[in-house]
Order: sequence, then structure tokens, then C-alpha cells
Amino acid sequence: MNTVLLFVIALLLGLAITRHLIAWAPRLGLVQAPNERSSHIVPTPTGGGVAIALSVIGCALVMILIGQFPISFGLWLALGSAIASLGFADDVWDISPAIRLGAQIVAVSATVALMWPLPDLPLWFFRLGGAALGIFVVIASLWWINLFNFMDGIDGLAGSQAVLILAGALGLWFSADSGVIGQPGWLLGLATVAASTGFLLCNWPPARIFMGDAGSNFLAFIILMVMLILVCRGIMGYGAVLALAAVFISDATVTLFRRAVRGERPWAAHRQHAYQRLAQRFGHRPVTIAYGLATLLWALPLAALGVQLPNFEWAFAAVAALPLVTTAFAAGAGTREKMYSAPPNS
Repeated sequence: MNTVLLFVIALLLGLAITRHLIAWAPRLGLVQAPNERSSHIVPTPTGGGVAIALSVIGCALVMILIGQFPISFGLWLALGSAIASLGFADDVWDISPAIRLGAQIVAVSATVALMWPLPDLPLWFFRLGGAALGIFVVIASLWWINLFNFMDGIDGLAGSQAVLILAGALGLWFSADSGVIGQPGWLLGLATVAASTGFLLCNWPPARIFMGDAGSNFLAFIILMVMLILVCRGIMGYGAVLALAAVFISDATVTLFRRAVRGERPWAAHRQHAYQRLAQRFGHRPVTIAYGLATLLWALPLAALGVQLPNFEWAFAAVAALPLVTTAFAAGAGTREKMYSAPPNS
């Protein structure tokens, strides 16, 4: 399938399914009422991330049927479908954290096993490899999936970050190997960018629908898959991957650290992330745009430098994270909540 055609189809599917979900949300019990922990002020449909998952999985199934994806690629689709289904079930029935974590461990462990062997991880004076590396990557992947969910709290933020991170990764992949277009992993990433863009047309501030766990879990999983493929192929190192995702990682990690120091449960609902603090003061749209610019103009170039100069990739990762971590602290990430008069979601 032509890459342009794939992009257009995935985008239109994402938009069309999202619009249908907006109409069906009341009957499906997917309308989220405002509460003291939310960042919206009117009842809004949620679970819209299903549109992204259905669009990407549908396109991938077609690619398998026409022979452009190997049948073995169905394993990835099964894992992605399971992650999205778990998230959607949580959107509807509010599944316990223990069940969610258990299912995520199974899915992530299977993903790492399918990617095995992974390149060793250089850590100062030694290299982490073998079973220890596998366990470390599983734990890091679980943190990534859950932090992406934590960061889906204002209009357009998670969707736009998914588009920028994935598009950036695909661009770095193409720059290293111009023959990558047409390969399954690259096309999967492209379809996800397109479907997310279609969803964003309805999720951009002021949002008409929210992503929900179905979307945040699925997007985090697809990003994880693409990044692991890039690492296994030697296109990007672990440090360059961290640099590219530094905006989300910095905010979520600072927030969790400060909450953990006070003994607060990490999975409990709250409005203590830096992006939530900033949105309470300035509104959703300026914050979403600012985070997007930080990824596009700061994190992505440093990740590109890490790709070009792999011996210094961890230095570039540190440079990427330092001002973002400092900003998160300055914005009050993880501190006890104060009430602000929230500006409109615009």
C-alpha cells in the first residue's frame, strides 16, 4: 500500500470513528463528569482513544491480508489489542490497579521477549545485559505506559506528544536508512501518527472528546514497540530514546518522586503534574503548545545529536532532561494541591 494512501486512510478512519464515539458516548456510559481532580468543567465524552486503536489495527490487518506485513506481525496486533481493550474496560468499569498492572506486565514481557535479544545497556563502568537487562527494560516499559496515562490530563497533550515523538522517531529512522519506507514497523508508526492526528482534530482544545486509558495505553505501547525496534536495529541508543521522550518523562518522574516522598499512592487521582499546574493558570491550549514546542525544538534535536554522536548520547539525554526537570520543579510538580481559578479550556 502506498504510504500516502495509508496515512490518509488512517487519518480519516481516526477522525470518523472519533466522531461516532462522540455521538455514542452517552449510550456507552463514556461521559466523564467534572470533579475536583479533573481539568475540565463540563461533562465530556471519553474513551476516544479507541478510534486510534481501531484505525491502526484495522490498517495493519489489511496490510497482512495484502501481504505487506508478515503473518507473524499478528502477534504485535494481539498485544496492542489487549492493551487497548484493557484500557477501554478501565474507562467503562474502572478496573483495579492490580489487575491493570498484572495485564501490563504480561503484555510488556511478551513484547520484550519478541524483541530479544536487546543490545546491552551501557551504565558507567559496566554494561547491563542478559536477564538483568530484560527485567530492567520490562520495568522501564511499565513506567512508560503508566506515565503516558498520567500525562493524559488536559486537552490535546497526550495525542500531540504521541504524534511528535513517533514522527520524530520515524524521521530519525528514515535519515539513517532511506529504504525503511514500506517496512512493517515504520508503516505501523506512520499509521499511528495519522490516526492520532485524526483523533486530535476532535481532542484539540477545547476538546470534544477525551482519549481515555484505551488511547493512552495503546499509544504508549506502539511508541514502545517502535523504540525497541530502533534500538535493536542500532538506529537509536537507549540514551537517544530517553532524550526524545524527555518532556513527558521529566514531568511524570518529578511528580511521582515528590508524591512518593510524602507517602502518597502513585496511582491515586490528582492534579499535581507540572502540566496540570500550568493549565490551571494559563489554560489547556498554551500548555499543550508549549509542551509540543519543547519536544519539537528541544528534545528531538538532542535525540538527533545522540543518534549522530552515540558516544555522547547520555550527555545529550542529560542536557535534554535538566531544564525540563528544573521547570517541573519550578511549576510545582508533585507539591500539595492549591486551588486556582481555572481559565477556559482554550
